Amino acid sequence: LRTLKGSVYVCAVAFSPDGGTLVSGCEKDLWLWRMFDGAHGATLQGHKNDVWAVAFSPDGTTLASGSYQELRLWRVVGRNHPPPLTG
Repeated sequence: LRTLKGSVYVCAVAFSPDGGTLVSGCEKDLWLWRMFDGAHGATLQGHKNDVWAVAFSPDGTTLASGSYQELRLWRVVGRNHPPPLTG
């Protein structure tokens, strides 16, 4: 077992389909963790509110994250993302 330390609190977590990456949604950021060594791989920023939900697409190339009235889709490869979907 391993403890991954980063944010003050965590609201949502999800493993990538291949099990190689864990994403944690905390505060307004997403933290990506490499599972083979437990290292923090990247931080994705852009939400205006706390992140409450995260999920990978079945092929592992897209990450969805949700906060209050906002949904973001992130391309995990290259870390680019389209504008947020709001409503």
